[in-house]
Amino acid sequence: MIFDDDDDDPQEYEENEDMQHPMEQDDEDDERQEMQQHLDDDEEEDEISAELWQEACWVVISAYFDEKGLVRQQLDSFDEFIQMSVQRIVEEAPAVELQTELQHTTGEIEAPTKFTLKFGQIYLSKPTHWEKDGAPTPLMPNEARLRNLTYSSPLYVDIVKTVSKEGEEDVVQQYNKVFIGKIPIMLRSSYCVLSNLTDRDLTELNECPLDPGGYFVINGSEKVLIAQEKMATNT
Repeated sequence: MIFDDDDDDPQEYEENEDMQHPMEQDDEDDERQEMQQHLDDDEEEDEISAELWQEACWVVISAYFDEKGLVRQQLDSFDEFIQMSVQRIVEEAPAVELQTELQHTTGEIEAPTKFTLKFGQIYLSKPTHWEKDGAPTPLMPNEARLRNLTYSSPLYVDIVKTVSKEGEEDVVQQYNKVFIGKIPIMLRSSYCVLSNLTDRDLTELNECPLDPGGYFVINGSEKVLIAQEKMATNT
């Protein structure tokens, strides 16, 4: 077969088939630019959403502190401790057992006596101070500061005593509201005398109405509890 000199080279013809028309190339470039623009717009929307989210978080936080104050967490924690935790600790504590030693009388060995004490319901009154004459008087926080006293409340508990002796029937006795100690009271908590008082009443008691509380008065000094996390040391 004879080819004319003017005919195209087969290899060159194949390469020309792979080439694209200039208009098609422009359309693809436009599509790429449009897709890139959409991606850029999505990123900007994400950034705006993050900024709005952070701003909304601070609005919620500010509203919480405006309503609750800075020490509400401390006050709620103390109230929960007094109302729930103390009673639970007492109920979960095992009974206290005391046993007398063997008694030798007239050549006979007397069986030992066993005493069992079980603590029940607890009671906590308002802060009180006992004067030297034994008279209880209500204790105010400012008085505790001036007299170097501890702003605390007396703690009472019901006790059941069981006396057991071998060969004899157990003797059970009930003691109600036995004084066992004092618990420091957090200022402005539910058990504080300043709770729910008006600004005028607080001023008459020499207390600042702007004082949020959340601290204790120990021996006349104001003390706060600081929450800390520490690594346990090996002993």
